[in-house]
Amino acid sequence: GCLKHMPGHGRATCDSHKALPRVDAGDAELAADIAPFASLAERAAIGMTAHIVFTEWDADRPATQSPWVVENIIRQRIGFDGLLLTDDIDMQALDGTIPERSVRALEAGCDLVLNCWAKLDDMAGIVEACGAISSESAARLDRALASVELPESPADPDALVAIRDTLFAAADVAL
Repeated sequence: GCLKHMPGHGRATCDSHKALPRVDAGDAELAADIAPFASLAERAAIGMTAHIVFTEWDADRPATQSPWVVENIIRQRIGFDGLLLTDDIDMQALDGTIPERSVRALEAGCDLVLNCWAKLDDMAGIVEACGAISSESAARLDRALASVELPESPADPDALVAIRDTLFAAADVAL
């Protein structure tokens, strides 16, 4: 599982796939919004950021690219010390090139950049712009991977399909 989208999408009034949401709530209101994340932070190995500007905390940058929000809200107030992924870096909420967006997210304190569109030029640009994973992020990745239960042979397609089917059945999703 993945704890997402920190520090919360509940007050957003537009879809971050299409535009950049801005939340103008005060700190007391936002404290209530982050409470569910804080209650789960110690049990979650992986978390995801939100591409939303929280004007009370950082009026200029979305949470994904805000060092202040990542450190002070996600890491400290929520207490999340797991592997922090960006939401899809290709979403229209963010500006700049895909590599530029990725660099800003890593500089803000995200551990990994999630790029869902698999455009080879974008992926190559991310690798070139961002370089190797930091040692702190690598340690978080190792902890996250250690918390995941995989079949004895993760390359066994039948075992992976069985895991998928079990998860879908538990969520009551039709295949």
